[in-house]
Amino acid sequence: MKIFTPVFIFAFLLLQQNANAVCLKTTDYTQAGDQNTLEQEIESYYSLIEESLHHRAISLELLAVLTLELSQKDYLSARTLNKFKQAIQSHLELRQRLYQVAKSRECWLRNSYVSMEPELRLKGIMLSLSAALTLYDNYLLVIAMFQENEQLRRIIDQPDLGFGLSSNELLGASQAFHSVLNREKVKSAVKFYKKQFKYYKLSDKTDGSQESSLAYLNMLIEQSPSYQMMQKDSALSILQNKIKFYSIVKNDSLNKLETEGVNLLSQIFGNSIGMVESRKGKLYQRTKVHKDLLNTLQAGDILLEKTPFRLTDQFIPGYWGHAAIWAGSEKELKQLGLWDHPAVKPWQQQIRNEQTIIEALRTGVQLDPLSHFMNIDDMVVLRDKKMTKDQIKQVIVNAFRQLGKSYDFNFDISSSDRIVCSELVYMSYLHINWPTAKAFGRYTISPDHIATKAQDAQLSVVKLYLDGQSGTGDLNHKLLNTLSAR
Repeated sequence: MKIFTPVFIFAFLLLQQNANAVCLKTTDYTQAGDQNTLEQEIESYYSLIEESLHHRAISLELLAVLTLELSQKDYLSARTLNKFKQAIQSHLELRQRLYQVAKSRECWLRNSYVSMEPELRLKGIMLSLSAALTLYDNYLLVIAMFQENEQLRRIIDQPDLGFGLSSNELLGASQAFHSVLNREKVKSAVKFYKKQFKYYKLSDKTDGSQESSLAYLNMLIEQSPSYQMMQKDSALSILQNKIKFYSIVKNDSLNKLETEGVNLLSQIFGNSIGMVESRKGKLYQRTKVHKDLLNTLQAGDILLEKTPFRLTDQFIPGYWGHAAIWAGSEKELKQLGLWDHPAVKPWQQQIRNEQTIIEALRTGVQLDPLSHFMNIDDMVVLRDKKMTKDQIKQVIVNAFRQLGKSYDFNFDISSSDRIVCSELVYMSYLHINWPTAKAFGRYTISPDHIATKAQDAQLSVVKLYLDGQSGTGDLNHKLLNTLSAR
């Protein structure tokens, strides 16, 4: 069962004063180590952003769970309440880390830093700006969602010495969000970024190089809902007028979000959690395609997909953005003699409910139906046709053993307790010598790496859909063309 860790809503209380967060002066570095130190911090920040996207996504799940339970019995069970409080405690640390990044190079905007190497200064300011915008985004996209429910607001603001939680957390978050000083600091950083970044022409490299880290920070800033809103004259002031805060300490007289305010939040929520898209995939709800795949897929097949309309796809190096494994239907698993295997048996009911795809999402490794997977534009089905029956069985058992694991925000193939989508394939197909690459200081495997095995005939292309259309002819060649086009 998933453990909801929602209350990162408070884990990102926006830009409040904190004695432990200070701006790093140039004297804090040796001259030779400036660039390397900053690159290392950006590597760590990459993992922090992945964690943030993950927690935003599961907060929606939490909100649904809490709302449902309160509607059924008008209070939260001790178990749910304990998880709620536990999550607040554990994720205050996450807020602290993000705040420290936002504060770390705030002072680099001052005129006294104009003598710094221009790219180093720009990159440091962009790092702090991205973290600050993430704090604003979390307020808009998470805290405001929970504030709509009066009961949840009151539970959130109850102090709990056992968990080290103080009262009136929402009031503090509101004050920080509405702080004119904080807003002006962010606007100054935005102005500097827009003026200086235009001088840099970047490639699409994502190999962990200094240039790619600058491109990554640029992508995070440009995709931030708060940044997009700041491009409009008074967009944030509109939100301020829609979300009214009064004295929660005295009487919890917080006004409900007005309809137009909720709509605005809903519109910008999507890109920030990385899963809401600008449109549906071109293979979405295509009945004929769905039936064709069901008749084609075999237990152990590898599925790669591309969703260019999602923010998360832009973070993945290469053409293909996600990988999964077809676990097999009940009939297939019985034919292989795996239906009652200890690794498979706990999942029998889900398999009977047609949840037959194993995939690693930010919420963890789980079973999903094919219909859930098909909100995509491109898809390729890969199969190792040289596998023996025993090898197929081992691949499937290995895949089932990954279920329930957490998402690997470090994208590190050396860690087996947490995995990403491509690591699922890596950990299941042990008989294949997979290519890897070093990025951000660690070895990783991407969906494109998996696709390259079609080049040496280790894997065969069984089905290929590009831009919503079924591929014909030499499918292996067409697949390899996608890799050269990245």
